[in-house]
Amino acid sequence: MRTGGLTLKIFLLIVLNDIGDTVAQLLMKKGLLHTGIGDITPGNFTEFVAGNAASPLVWAGMAIFILNFFIWIVVLSRVDLSIAMPVGSTSYIFVPLAAMFFLHEAVSPLRWAGIILIAVGIHFVSQSKKPGEGKAPA
Repeated sequence: MRTGGLTLKIFLLIVLNDIGDTVAQLLMKKGLLHTGIGDITPGNFTEFVAGNAASPLVWAGMAIFILNFFIWIVVLSRVDLSIAMPVGSTSYIFVPLAAMFFLHEAVSPLRWAGIILIAVGIHFVSQSKKPGEGKAPA
C-alpha cells in the first residue's frame, strides 16, 4: 500500500477526527461527572459502571469514538503514519480549550507553554517532507 504526503483534504479529516475526539472526551467526562462518584473503590465499582452504562452522554461519546475510528482508517490509508500522528495531536490543543470553556477547568501557564510547544511541533511536522522528496532528479 502506498501512502503519501499531507494534502488539505487529509489535513481536514485529521482535524475533524481531533474535533470529534474532543467532543467525545467532553461527553464522556460530563457523563462520568453525572454519576456523582468521584472516587472509584471496590465497594462502589458496580454502581459506577451501572451509572455510566445508563448515561446517554457516555454512549454518545463512545459513538463518536467509533466514528473517529473509521475516519482514522481513511486517514491512515492515504498518509504516512509518521505524518498523521503528529498532525493528529491537535487534540492536545482542542481538549484543554474545550475543558476550560465547557467544564470550567483551570489550565495553568506551564500547561499552556507545553501546549504551545506541541502546536509548534505540529507545524514543523506538517511542513516536513519525506527524505529525497522535492530534490531535482540526478
